Amino acid sequence: MNPINGLLVDMDGTLVDTATANYEAYAAALRAGGVSVAREAFDEVALGRNWRQFLPALLGAAGSGADPAAVAAHKAEIYPSKIPLTLVNKALVALLRTGRPRWRTALVTTASSPNVTAVLRYHQLEDLFDTIVTGSEVTRHKPDPEAYHLAAARLNLSPAECLVVEDSDIGVASAAAFGARCLRISFTSDAIGN
Repeated sequence: MNPINGLLVDMDGTLVDTATANYEAYAAALRAGGVSVAREAFDEVALGRNWRQFLPALLGAAGSGADPAAVAAHKAEIYPSKIPLTLVNKALVALLRTGRPRWRTALVTTASSPNVTAVLRYHQLEDLFDTIVTGSEVTRHKPDPEAYHLAAARLNLSPAECLVVEDSDIGVASAAAFGARCLRISFTSDAIGN
């Protein structure tokens, strides 16, 4: 078995619990278009997915003719005000800081570049990663492995040298398709904090 030379980490639900912030921002953007969505229903269709993967169906089910891209853009305008609702996975941050001299690191997320930058800046985590791959940089989103392939290429690593850290079925499927070992984690009250 190859040694681990790189840690490739997901953001939403893994490095940072952004579920409440994302829901609040999307709910506000959807309300502006006349659509109401309960938290449980939103989480069921949206967690771990890019807006392109869930908004068209969500709007269609609500009978809305709103443009998904316009709703996503409105959500992006609202999201920075919701970032204080996010919580950092302190245990994972400690692992990244401790392992950084030994491992190359990448943040690999379906989130947009502006959201990633805002979250990392708010929590002062910009120095954790050698490279960052966002949903803005790929054409195919998780569970497709495109983002992981891009991150590994930037780090000059093979999939066999990488350990992927994910929280969702979609993320785990992406890691498997990429060909890397995967550690699936979930937030606990002991692991999180502002």
